[in-house]
Amino acid sequence: MAFSNVATLKGFNRSFKINPECRPYTLRDNGFEDTRGGNFQYKRPLDVEHRNGLVLKVTINSDLTQLKISTVNTKGLQSVDVMKLANNDMVVEKINFIFDGFVDRDVFIEVE
Repeated sequence: MAFSNVATLKGFNRSFKINPECRPYTLRDNGFEDTRGGNFQYKRPLDVEHRNGLVLKVTINSDLTQLKISTVNTKGLQSVDVMKLANNDMVVEKINFIFDGFVDRDVFIEVE
């Protein structure tokens, strides 16, 4: 998946872009880690009961202009559409809570 100015999680009806006020220390304060490539990545396990596990990954490029959002299995190799999972209510609630926190802390701006 390539970086883009506006990103949407597969199956969700919410889109986000990076807040122009966002700085590297803002990302680190919100759980993002530096990658070897100079980008910032947030990884959060969502569901350990799912057959292959489920992880939310948010990656922001080094100049804080583009991002990508995905849910993958624990190994990070296979993309997972959360909306197609059975009994997904808790996972969807967790993802929305995380995104709401990012919006409140000036990491993201929600695009209508």
